Amino acid sequence: MASQAAYRRPGLSDRWFSILLIAPAMIVILSFALFPLAYALNVSFRFADLTRGGVGEYVGLDNYRTVFADQAFWDASWITLKFTVVAVGTEMILGVAIAFLLHGATRGKGIIRSLIILPLATSAAVTGLFWRYLYDTQFGVLNWLLGLMGLYEPNWLGDFNIALWSVVIFDVWQWTPFVALIALAGLQSLPKEPFEAAELDGASTWMVLRTLTFPLLAPVLFLVLVLRTIDCARLYDAVAVLTRGGPGTSTETLTFYLARTGLSLFRMDYASTMSIFFLYVMLVAAVFALTPLLKQFTSRAAEG
Repeated sequence: MASQAAYRRPGLSDRWFSILLIAPAMIVILSFALFPLAYALNVSFRFADLTRGGVGEYVGLDNYRTVFADQAFWDASWITLKFTVVAVGTEMILGVAIAFLLHGATRGKGIIRSLIILPLATSAAVTGLFWRYLYDTQFGVLNWLLGLMGLYEPNWLGDFNIALWSVVIFDVWQWTPFVALIALAGLQSLPKEPFEAAELDGASTWMVLRTLTFPLLAPVLFLVLVLRTIDCARLYDAVAVLTRGGPGTSTETLTFYLARTGLSLFRMDYASTMSIFFLYVMLVAAVFALTPLLKQFTSRAAEG
């Protein structure tokens, strides 16, 4: 307390000292989060065509009616949902499996952890360019390897049927290490006493996994699931670098369609409306998903 008081100005109360400490963070939040959100909400109720003079008159809920009647909006939402379910499900399965393998390893665990985190070291925009060359039909390494084995060489980013799955493969490659490292940290933090007692009782490996490991690890896995779902739902950079939403609109996610509407077609009113709707859906989903987890943490804290 004495060292803390030495940095205060004479006569500065604890309340104002606390306000000064959080003021920089609050200024950043107001400038880059709350003010843009309020502005987007205002634009969503107005006519805002940048080719006709910018933000215009108040139109009420007309923008929302137009967006909800737009088939392209629902197609982009379906593509986003399909991508999210497949990518997150695959990442969770592979990530947890890798975490168990690393947890049971006796040598080289630190080196392996350092190597698998490499896909996360750079942004999706940078690694997306690397994967775009891997997918190239003429010079790509993937088709070269398939050709050596005499297998079919697909047009990874130009085929309507597989373009979305090519983006899924890229996302799984980049974010599975994130799931694996978080799951590994959860495994290493589990208490040892229940497992030692189960071993003394002669419990099988499957029984230990079903009754101890996964129930104790469930909060960590559920939190990772929520984080990855939110991140996949707002996917933009990988699509922008790999496919630009093509071929056609087969890989056009909701955020990419939103950006194209606002920045290419200059209809900021429709783009703002879609962003507000997207934010509302994600907030409601996050609240319903995280409420049981928060209650579980609260009950554990009360018992402790």
